[in-house]
Amino acid sequence: MLRKTIMILVCVGCCLAASAQTDLESLKEKYEANKRDIKVVKEYVEALEDARKGKEAEQVIKEYMSRCPVLQVEDKDTYLLLNKYVFADPYSNVFEYGIYAVKKMKWDREESSAPEDKAARLKRLFKGLGSGVSGDNEIDKRYEVLMVLSRNLNKEIEKQCEPHFQDERYVWPLYDSLKLERLTYLVNKGQLLGQDGMRLKLAIIKALHTGDNEQVFRDLEVAANLHMTDVRGEYIVAVLTLLSERNLNKNLIDSVLSFVLRISEQEKAEGGSTNYYNLLGRLYALVGDRSNADKYKKMGDAIEAERMERYKDLFKATQSN
Repeated sequence: MLRKTIMILVCVGCCLAASAQTDLESLKEKYEANKRDIKVVKEYVEALEDARKGKEAEQVIKEYMSRCPVLQVEDKDTYLLLNKYVFADPYSNVFEYGIYAVKKMKWDREESSAPEDKAARLKRLFKGLGSGVSGDNEIDKRYEVLMVLSRNLNKEIEKQCEPHFQDERYVWPLYDSLKLERLTYLVNKGQLLGQDGMRLKLAIIKALHTGDNEQVFRDLEVAANLHMTDVRGEYIVAVLTLLSERNLNKNLIDSVLSFVLRISEQEKAEGGSTNYYNLLGRLYALVGDRSNADKYKKMGDAIEAERMERYKDLFKATQSN
């Protein structure tokens, strides 16, 4: 039954794309004659999307946004139209206003009482497959907007705050205080998805920059105890590996070692795959336990070698690009 439904949706999607292509020329002429009318723009953009011309739709929307004042974002039709293509740059004024407007705008909870024929319902379901939400009511639309804003803001925070692996070691991204202040302001401005995780990463990189090693560890420990999904094992390993390269006092090293042993055992019991062993080897070396340091380092190196062998073709392809 499910397979049949999917096939029907795919067929409907193909038919919709063909039908949209037929109407595109007339809609384009209508759009060219009145580029400032949001209803005309919306109709043309939807036709472009039905014809799978996403780049053209994005260009039309960005051209419209360049002509209208930022206050136009408070119009709900404009807001939902801009959502997919414009709320991408966290450093733009329109992104900030998008966070502001999603709180200010009235989102009705009642579903539309208008009758819906079979063709309209199939069209809505087909579009929902691509967007991840059903679009049944305005709460769905609001959630879709929140997903876009949150995803794009989180992506930039990861870029500015998360360590990355380079030349066989972890390194921090360049510290840009202006960008970090802007990102902190945006996170605190709205009610976004994954907000706590974003705040945590911003706080950690600022604490590291000021040399507050104890605060970095306390933040990670609290996040792990709260089971924050945005604080993944690899992120914890990267941060604590870089922290262990600093001149830490013995009490802090002991606390970090106990913490890593605990979370590694927890993740192992839950079927996780994070490689904590190299970090444990480093920490045991710092407390002077050479036997455990060598043991865990060998275990960590073996896991990394097996992983490299398994994914060597993928790694080669990535390096060539």
